[in-house]
Amino acid sequence: MSKYYYFPILKTRPSEVNAYDILDSSVKDGVLPIIEMTGELGYTYSQKHKDINLRGKRRPGDINKKIQKILDFMGQRKFILDITDDNLLKYDGLSDRSGGLLDPTNGYETWRNFLLQNPDFKNQVIPTIQFNTIHRDNVEKQIIELDKTFNYIALKLPTSIPFNFSNEVNPISQIIDWIFQLIKKPKLFLILDFDYLKAPDITQIQGKLTGIDITKLKALIPVFSSFPSSVSSIGQPPITIYENDISDWVQQSLKINVYHGDYSSIHPTRYETGGAGWLARIDYIVRDKHTKRPLSYNYFRAIGKDNRNKSSSYYGLAKEVIVASDYVPVNEILTSGDQRIKAKANGGIEGKAPSYWITVRSNIYMTMQYIYLKKRGSFLVL
Repeated sequence: MSKYYYFPILKTRPSEVNAYDILDSSVKDGVLPIIEMTGELGYTYSQKHKDINLRGKRRPGDINKKIQKILDFMGQRKFILDITDDNLLKYDGLSDRSGGLLDPTNGYETWRNFLLQNPDFKNQVIPTIQFNTIHRDNVEKQIIELDKTFNYIALKLPTSIPFNFSNEVNPISQIIDWIFQLIKKPKLFLILDFDYLKAPDITQIQGKLTGIDITKLKALIPVFSSFPSSVSSIGQPPITIYENDISDWVQQSLKINVYHGDYSSIHPTRYETGGAGWLARIDYIVRDKHTKRPLSYNYFRAIGKDNRNKSSSYYGLAKEVIVASDYVPVNEILTSGDQRIKAKANGGIEGKAPSYWITVRSNIYMTMQYIYLKKRGSFLVL
């Protein structure tokens, strides 16, 4: 039996996977990640390939390779598995056509077979229901079959768009009632996705909870991110961290079976970068001195077009972070993220691209959340 305090969403992109991979083992033991598969990247043969017939042709990625990749960074720990709904990240293997994991045929049979082909994977995974009301009969068969095989199942529902499910005021509660009729016991993890919220509205959030019978759920996990797609869009730092406000409000409303989840300090969807390139930036997180709750992001970044795409800028930025009056490294648990900032300030050669520093920020953030949430004391036992 394990205790889980924190449920972060992690897409299977290198920066997010690496942020989890370098967490301290004690943190990993108390975290049940919600992994969003982004598919498997394919490969285009070069025009100089030895086989003339293959030159310039594309070889699609093998989605089944994702199983071993996930096991490699998860070890023997449990995880919730979903498929990303970000269309920019739906690489090979995630099609809703024949052979893709989102193919609804025969109760999403391809998805179910994917979950079962590796015994270690099957024993560790809590699968999500692939939910599309256009294919209601296939969704129903999928739920029934998953219920037969797995001790727990999950469902991620967005709150920002209307559901074409019924004319009910709050279709979320109706969906829960419908699923509960199919599985007959509270084994469902409901991941309630609020997406990106610059400043959450408690009235709007509480409205999404109307009519939900929490006793029919194993867990309700509200998730969202307050990290913007671009820091330039919000002006100067700091950037307020609101994630814990959401879970606190939901817990106060529903009382039981509510646990904290978020996007691990990553913006929920991929955003296209402009042709002008990137400016080096290092983010760090400010905590409340007493509660240890993450409060805000601060950052230092290069300025001006002449500094675009310059990896050398990170050395000076790291030195600025280290001496900042509000930068305090995590002292309860040694974090790889803080170590990497220190190493760069001392002239280290690693850390030449933005993705590296996304990993650093997310690693520190998840560690801080784990420390705060464990101190708060709400946990799920599996």
